[in-house]
Amino acid sequence: MKNYQRVKAEIKKNKKIREDGGYTCIPFVLLPKLGKVIPGIEQEKYYLVTANSKVGKTKLGDFLFVYNPYEFITKHASDISLKIFYFSLEVSKEEKIAQYYSYRLFKDHGVIISPAKLKSRFQDYILETDLEELLDSYDEEMDRFESIVHIIDNIKNPFGIYKYMRDYAYKNGTHYDKNNDPISVDRLLNTSQPIKDEANKSIVKYIPNNPNEYVIVITDHLSLLHPEGSATLWDAIFTFSSKYCLAMRDRWRYIPVNIQQQAADQEKQQFTFKGDSIIAKLRPSPDGLADCKLTQRDVNVMLGLFNPHRYKISDYEGYDIDKLGDNYREFNVMLNRDGSGFINIDLYFNGASNFFKELPSSDKIQEKDYKAIAELNAKAK
Repeated sequence: MKNYQRVKAEIKKNKKIREDGGYTCIPFVLLPKLGKVIPGIEQEKYYLVTANSKVGKTKLGDFLFVYNPYEFITKHASDISLKIFYFSLEVSKEEKIAQYYSYRLFKDHGVIISPAKLKSRFQDYILETDLEELLDSYDEEMDRFESIVHIIDNIKNPFGIYKYMRDYAYKNGTHYDKNNDPISVDRLLNTSQPIKDEANKSIVKYIPNNPNEYVIVITDHLSLLHPEGSATLWDAIFTFSSKYCLAMRDRWRYIPVNIQQQAADQEKQQFTFKGDSIIAKLRPSPDGLADCKLTQRDVNVMLGLFNPHRYKISDYEGYDIDKLGDNYREFNVMLNRDGSGFINIDLYFNGASNFFKELPSSDKIQEKDYKAIAELNAKAK
């Protein structure tokens, strides 16, 4: 089949799926405005989330690429199946589970409680019995969550992450050589080097066992990758992105999602000669990526998060930041190779619960909205 014929066949197939009420991507059901700019989480796309330190980039990554697809898959009937492989380089798998508990308690019951308080870490707080009982009620839900979301906290080097996903691809699909003959799983698994080995050189096609399985591969965050051999951190990030993430995307149609911090210089507040803060210099940007800026060349979509409260900005884009405080975030679509970039969405952010929600536009937000957020914060455990 010629290239244009394959493209046309996919267009027609997707049209039929939509006409029959199906889905051709995982929509951003938790952020509807974003869905008007980016259709959703698509196979064979590479996403990057960035922000300055302690702004919420990891929480945003979790919200968009763990909680959102998981909620979609469990609440909407479709042919799409989901596997999420979360390489947590910073915190343990137990901490990630505790964060999900905090999210669920807020989403389902309006309870704001941080993972630290869930674990009764504070001297002046012990988890109440009614909350303990709520946690017990989630056992079936957590079994389902862990069957879909696989958190790996003991692999931190670029090749280790790639090999883990390569082995999954070997066991869950068929690779074909240049003669269109299938390559056995045993032969593939016995290879020792990625891409350079004989088997990989001869691979020309991969067919997954389930073409509708969306495999999301999250790495949080790139600056914590362990360089291999004599490589530098720059080398590690560059190799992981340009070699391994692109291989995962292009060969197996997997969905790499990398969290990458902004450089420290990006956080330094700059001022005009009148003493006004230059806000454009504070927002996350592709050129502000820490430790290796070249990842921007590889990604399909780059998303960012900005917190004006950190810089004591009282009024931002029509919002009263003095009232919203640390609950406001500006969400930026900074790069979108298949559509519009430089789109901003204003969000309510609850850090203790890993929760984001779209705010009313600045010309429609009312005093009652500010008051509701203040009252919600007052109820936090």
